Amino acid sequence: MYKQLIKDKTRFVTSKGELSLEQLFTLSINELDALAVSLQEAYDKSSNKKSFIEKKTTKDKNLKLQLDVVLDILLTKQEEVETAKEKSENKARNQKIREIIAEKQDTALANKSINELKAMLTED
Repeated sequence: MYKQLIKDKTRFVTSKGELSLEQLFTLSINELDALAVSLQEAYDKSSNKKSFIEKKTTKDKNLKLQLDVVLDILLTKQEEVETAKEKSENKARNQKIREIIAEKQDTALANKSINELKAMLTED
């Protein structure tokens, strides 16, 4: 899918000007969404004639390919955001667990008798 666009040096018309395939990855999710919508509208407009006899034009095929690539990049970026969110939530959860463990260890130590505490002391 990507090979043909790279080979043809396809450019995507965006609000930031014409962008290469590589530059699409610098767009935000909202910008990619807007680009996908505009490509879908252009594709619908150019291929509004329904026929099983007439072949799709090169322009139609290129628009569809551009749309598929933008949707793939959009999905990839959404998955990256979701993965980062899960990672952040796991990190926060693990930190909370570490804090609780430390509190419980402190409580367990505080509940020991003086003799047990003296026995635990080590020489410097």
